[in-house]
Amino acid sequence: MSAEGVRVLVVDDERGMREGCRKILSPEGFIVETAEDGAAGLELFKERGDFAIVLVDLNMPRMGGMDLIKHLRALDEDVVIFVITAYAAIDTAVEATQRGAYGYIPKPFTPDELLLPVRNGLERRTLSIEAKRLRQEREGRLLEVARERSKSSTIISCMTDGVLVINRDKQIVLRNAAMMSIIPECASLPLPSPLDDLKTPELMELIDEVLLKDSGPVIASKEIAVDKCTYMVNASPVLEPNGTAIGAVAVMRDITAFKKLDVAKSMFISMVAHEVKSPLSAVENYLNVILNGYVDNDPEKKRNMMERSLLRITALRTMVSDLLNLRAIETGKFTIKRSVLDIREVVAAAFEASREKAEEKKIAFQMLSAPEMEKTRVLADRDSMFMVFTNLIDNAVKYTPTGGIVGVQVYQNGAFVKVSIEDDGIGMTPEQQDHVFEEFYRAKNDYTVQVPGTGLGLSLVKRLVEVHQGHVSLTSEMGKGSKFIVSLPIPE
Repeated sequence: MSAEGVRVLVVDDERGMREGCRKILSPEGFIVETAEDGAAGLELFKERGDFAIVLVDLNMPRMGGMDLIKHLRALDEDVVIFVITAYAAIDTAVEATQRGAYGYIPKPFTPDELLLPVRNGLERRTLSIEAKRLRQEREGRLLEVARERSKSSTIISCMTDGVLVINRDKQIVLRNAAMMSIIPECASLPLPSPLDDLKTPELMELIDEVLLKDSGPVIASKEIAVDKCTYMVNASPVLEPNGTAIGAVAVMRDITAFKKLDVAKSMFISMVAHEVKSPLSAVENYLNVILNGYVDNDPEKKRNMMERSLLRITALRTMVSDLLNLRAIETGKFTIKRSVLDIREVVAAAFEASREKAEEKKIAFQMLSAPEMEKTRVLADRDSMFMVFTNLIDNAVKYTPTGGIVGVQVYQNGAFVKVSIEDDGIGMTPEQQDHVFEEFYRAKNDYTVQVPGTGLGLSLVKRLVEVHQGHVSLTSEMGKGSKFIVSLPIPE
């Protein structure tokens, strides 16, 4: 879709950000104008009134971004508004969406990270205006509109948000593919069908609310849980020119990722309180004891304190490294350099790296390698694979009580090289196994309380294995141990 002549308003109190947006958008054909705060942006919008896209900062003098969004939406319901902010969080994102923002772009951003959502928003605006034009051209009940083989039906069908159209008799007269995916019962219903057939009370209550209001145009919003997902539902009446409601439209947008982000944030804060504060306090105490000379006459005790401090610092560094690696994978900035390598050598190196810890706990450490005739060469990044197997073997040692057994085996199975790491440790319940690869998740019991960890390692393992077109599986039984199997494809 051509951006030639499309007008964009950038409202930000940072001149560098305003000019940066101009430099990115202008070469693409956009006409960019800027304002230094919300009040100035609102005045400029009122004067011109033909901006298609508005980029709004949240924290600005005179008028903040949230208030500006509200005013802009009242002036032009079709304008596409993006929040650009360095303080993006689930609560601000949801609030901005409720007030009429199409999405948000976290600062700092690359040219592509700005251009892609702006182009998507422009396409959304064009489709919305076209749908409105078609709707205005057609008269009569929504049932008649729904039966037409029209462009508006095509547009709605292609939308990724779920769309549900109800007539004044509370019958479903239109639903798109996204809505049928969100609420599977919707797919089997003939049109028209009573709204009650959906068996979704919260959605029905929201539609009733907008149909019963006599105050003219209104948008009612509510979060609704469907299965394991959370959706932001916006419902609005469809009005005749005289203001009579002839039906309602409900749009469901999946905000599960935002909710998970909120949960992850809370878990991260909790993890930081335990995994960062506690080790730093321990290191601080050891250093104070050493600096105050309390152990000068006992070199062995002094060395022991320094070793313990180093162990704590190493654990913190590992946690930071895992966080950075996960972030890099999620943003597509994780670099891997694949080459053909014998996975036995990488597993053996990881095995040796954990041997000392196993010996300290008197754990029987066993490694079985595939015969030479078996194919164990894969196309992979050596550092990533070493990280995967070090993590899995180290976990097996950590969660196996003193005197236990940890076995590692490399073998070929069809088109895959498989590496199994098995222990006779504490094991996991079925419910714990369902969550074990989630970020920040740690099984809670009397044993794990004594074992340091962040809950990031297995999530990183899963991501790295999948990047290499492989998969990792787990079988475990509480009190009897666990077995992880990493499967990597053998190159042609």
